[in-house]
Formats: sequence, C-alpha cells, structure tokens
Amino acid sequence: MSQGDSTLLLKPVLLVFGTVLAAILVVFAVNGAIAFVGGPSDAPAAAGGGGGEVRELPGTWNGSKWYSEELREQEFQYRNETAGKEVKFVPKEMNNSTLPENPNRRELIREGRSIFANTSNEMPNHVGNNLSCANCHGGGDLPTTTGMVGQDINLIPLVGTAAGYPEWTGRTQRMRDMRQRIMGCFLRSMNSPGAPDGVPAYDSREIQAMESYMVWLNKGTPSETVPYWRHLEKPEGDEKVPVSEINPVRGAELYLENCASCHGADGQGIEGQYPAVWGEGSFNDGAGMGRVYTSAAFIREAMPYGAAHTFADWEDSQDVAGYMNAHMRPHLPRQPKDWAVAGAPDEAIYYNRTQQRLGYDMNPMTKKLMLAGIPIDDTPLEESMIPDNVERYEQPLKDEEVDGSWETTWIRTYEDVGNSTAEGSGNQTQSSMSTQDAVTTAFEGEQSEASSETAS
Repeated sequence: MSQGDSTLLLKPVLLVFGTVLAAILVVFAVNGAIAFVGGPSDAPAAAGGGGGEVRELPGTWNGSKWYSEELREQEFQYRNETAGKEVKFVPKEMNNSTLPENPNRRELIREGRSIFANTSNEMPNHVGNNLSCANCHGGGDLPTTTGMVGQDINLIPLVGTAAGYPEWTGRTQRMRDMRQRIMGCFLRSMNSPGAPDGVPAYDSREIQAMESYMVWLNKGTPSETVPYWRHLEKPEGDEKVPVSEINPVRGAELYLENCASCHGADGQGIEGQYPAVWGEGSFNDGAGMGRVYTSAAFIREAMPYGAAHTFADWEDSQDVAGYMNAHMRPHLPRQPKDWAVAGAPDEAIYYNRTQQRLGYDMNPMTKKLMLAGIPIDDTPLEESMIPDNVERYEQPLKDEEVDGSWETTWIRTYEDVGNSTAEGSGNQTQSSMSTQDAVTTAFEGEQSEASSETAS
C-alpha cells in the first residue's frame, strides 16, 4: 500500500475518534453544569448491587419518626409486643452472638445490666433510697420481676429508647444526652442528694456502663426513631381531671384495695421485693413519678405488677396517683431551678410555684388528706381512717384551713441548705457536705463536662 493510500485511510479513523472524544467532553460538561445548579433529580441513587453507587442524602429532615404511632390511640395496644406493623418488640438475650466482639465493650454492657438490675446494692454511695432502675423498667434481680432488666413492655421498657437521644428537656431547658438522662434519674428517682457521694460523675465507669447497656438494648433501632411502646400515655382532654379536682381520699380507698398488698399500708413496700412509694426510701419530690399525671399513666399502664391495666379508668389512676403523691418524701434541694423559664406544670404538685398558681399554700393532695385526717407519713393506712363523705374531696377546698406549708412534705435526707423560697434565684448556701457538692458538680458543671467530652 502506498503512503498516499495510508493517509487516505487514516483520515476517516481520526475523524471518528475526534467525534467520539468531543461527544464525551460534551457529556461531562453538561453533567458538570447540572451538578453546579443542583440538578433536576433529587431522588437518591439506588443502593446495593455492589456497583459503588453513592446515596444522596435528602436536603430536608423531618423530626423523630414514630413506628406505628396509631397504636397510641388504641387503648393499651402500644403495650402489645406484636402489635406493630413496622417493628415488633423482641427482648434480647445476652450471649456471645449478641454482644460486641470487643472485650472491653462486652464487660461494660454486662456491668451496666448489673447496675440497672440492682442499683441500690451496686452503687450504694450514689443511691439515697431503696430503689433500683428495675422498679420502673422491669426485670432485674428482684424475685418478683422477670426477664432481663429494661425489657418488660408492661412497665417502662428501655428497648429502642437510645435512638431518641440527644433530646430536649423542658425541665432544665436544654438538650441532654443519654448519660445526662441517666444522671438525672440518679438525682431524682434514686435520690442521690441523700447518698454519701451524690450523683455519679458524667465520665464515671458506672455511667458509661449504663449507657453501654442502653445502647446495646437499642441495636437495630435506627437513629431518630421512636418505637410505639416508648413513653407513658398521659391523660388528655376529658380524661384529664384538673389537679384541684383529683380526689386523693378516694385514692386511699383504691390503694387499700389494689396496692397495699405489695407496697404496704404504710407505703414502704416489702424489702427485696416491692419498692416504697413514699417516705425516705422512695423517690424524691423532683422525680417524674412525683408528677400526678405521669404517675397516673404509670399506674394505669403497669400496676399492679403482673396484672397490668387493672386501673383502666383514668379517674381511678389519677386518684391513686394523688394519694401516693400527697405523702412526705425526700426533698430535692435544686427543685426551685426546675422549669425556671416556663414554670412548673400543673401536675408538679410538690413544686411551690405550681401550688401558688393553683391557689394553694401547700401540695393540694396533701391538704386534702390532712383535712380528711389521713396520715401523710408512713403511718399504716386503715379503712377506719377514711371518712364517709369521700365525695367532698373532689372539691378544690382551697380556702379550708390546715396547719401546713410547702415544706410539710419535706424529708431532708441531706445536710440543711438554704432552700426556703421557690421564687429565688436558686443561689443556695452550700454546705460542706460532699453530697451537696456532688449534686452541684453534677448539674451545674455538667454542661461544660459534657461539652468537653463530646468535642474531643
């Protein structure tokens, strides 16, 4: 073949190659322009297939997603293990196949389970009463409970709850992470102000272990999702009895009939089996169970233990909650700092600002019991103590006179500190007692500690 013939053959080949190259460059240019202006397609790329596709995250985010939220409106369906269509409540078993491979993490999870199961025995220097986490969350070492701690759907299960943290808390007006939530339980439900060392530190091994156990219980629940069994269902609308109309005297009758066999006519429970529901061995007056609608929800959903849903009638559960929370219990020193901006809600009947707003000079439930001549301490309740005219105590009775005040229900399980007014700035005179120092350190210095922990 002559040189001229070769040149003639090469020209078409070069022309085709140049055309293909130009087309490729045009495609890249167009794609680049589309990407620069945002592009017409917001749909995420298909996942899977092993092709290395990149999934595009959505540009907008919704709030927490509820799984089967409609179950919340169907009586006790949200306390049904198999009711959910999207997820079902499946208690975990703790074994080599369910625990992480890292031996340090395994050890922390096991420690956390032990603490949740028998808190007052495992952490006596940080618990100021006779309670354990299992009393509210189920399971544990008590002979009257069953299953692994935190996995009883008829109480307050912890399965899947870690997905909701961090969360906003209106009580202290800030975001809190899971460790801070656990510390809050020590401060209030476990009454750490009455313990030698107060609230455990944010970075303590015990708090890390309890967090690890909750995270382990959460495995399989996507972040920012809420399983249908989480949270107590409080009364709303016509079901909600105004605080001033709740009848704790009628609640005393119901308590004797349904609760005293386990918690005692004196409310002190049975050691090693059932918890005290008032008095020095119970939660303090800043705990969630000290709020009447919250405790009514728990009573309705979980009590009596082993026969949940006995108190299906909302009025019954609110009257029993009113009776329980008319009694003396440990006082929380920092109580005036709670709801400092919004003010304590009506159900917070141990709070002086609530009492004043409702027109009382003391806990309204306590006042009604005192008017009826029913003990508010650990004196055993007898049927003969309940007056015949029970219906009278459905009235507010705000103007009736009794010898009492905001402090009538206080049990001081800590060294005396200045805490005489609810409207003060909260600058309390600190004692030299390590307990009070522990409380102050945990909750006034907690935010800075948490910030340094999460920033690292």
